[in-house]
Amino acid sequence: MRAMIATLLLAGGLQAGSAGAADAMPALSLRADVLPGSGHSWGLGALDPTRPYLFLARRENGLTVFDTAAHAPVKNVAGTEGANAVAFAPQLDRAYVAYMDGSLGVLRLSDLTQLQRIAVDDGNLNNLVFDAVSGHLLITSGRRAGRSAIWLFDPRDGRVVKRREFDARKFDAPLGLADGSVLLPLRDEGRVMRISAATLETLPGWSGKQFPGCEHPSALAADEKQGRLFVACRGKKPQLTIAGLDDGAPLAWLPAAPAINALAWDGARRLLLVPSGDAASLTLVGQDAGGAYRALGFAGTRPWAHNMAYDAARGVAYLFTMDFSQPAPDAAGQKQDPQFHPDSFTVLSVSLRP
Repeated sequence: MRAMIATLLLAGGLQAGSAGAADAMPALSLRADVLPGSGHSWGLGALDPTRPYLFLARRENGLTVFDTAAHAPVKNVAGTEGANAVAFAPQLDRAYVAYMDGSLGVLRLSDLTQLQRIAVDDGNLNNLVFDAVSGHLLITSGRRAGRSAIWLFDPRDGRVVKRREFDARKFDAPLGLADGSVLLPLRDEGRVMRISAATLETLPGWSGKQFPGCEHPSALAADEKQGRLFVACRGKKPQLTIAGLDDGAPLAWLPAAPAINALAWDGARRLLLVPSGDAASLTLVGQDAGGAYRALGFAGTRPWAHNMAYDAARGVAYLFTMDFSQPAPDAAGQKQDPQFHPDSFTVLSVSLRP
């Protein structure tokens, strides 16, 4: 363990002394905005790259567009019930929505109008990412019994041009990189895969990268400038793994909160943001002037605030949750599902203050 940490100190030292190094806990402020709506679940959120809008995939409540400057909803997009995730292609004036019924929504971004819903699969779609290098949209399936699929959608033709299955029960959120590749955590299989966004072929050495002590990789972030990959690992001993982005070579690890669903790297502030709904916290991991990473502290958030969208330009993390009641286990000791309360969907805005 000490040898791995020493390796990280040396490797991180390549950027030692650079501006913006984080070695102290920044001041934080937190704001909560409550939106109306019934329902018992929600999906992911994503930030519009063209204006201060946050797209919230609220499943049975549809797609809600929230103005982060005014702290108020703009509209619920018509015909978007079952929305689970959103991706943007601003150069095409398009946004794309993955739906729980297996369809893909195509939205005109400028006026927030859904143009069509295209059937992709008969099971739910979990996530999507637009790759500007190839011009393709990658769509991932939701949980499957044994094999999961990825589809390539060509916006120019308006159709799926390729489908490929993988030995995975579920893909967690994909991470698109500037070189036209996409990283995918395979939580149940304990590995991370990297594929070409143009062909869906796995990159050499990346058909299933495993990391020491990383039982269930569940979320990814990357510092592409310094060549670092961050992997959130669930399991009996949750950890944050830091590895080389090119080869996946493990460099070090830090203990982590449980049940991490998202990560975000802020290159300007040299901070990694790590939310945990189980721990009701947002941990900040900083890279100091010597290049080493360490936890600086955390903000108290709320239970179930595990999904996150991060605005690096403004230094604001958006997390989503609902009020809930938790029934006790049944007579057989089986854990019961929480009961979420209507009209309690909350956008938590955690701001990193100067």
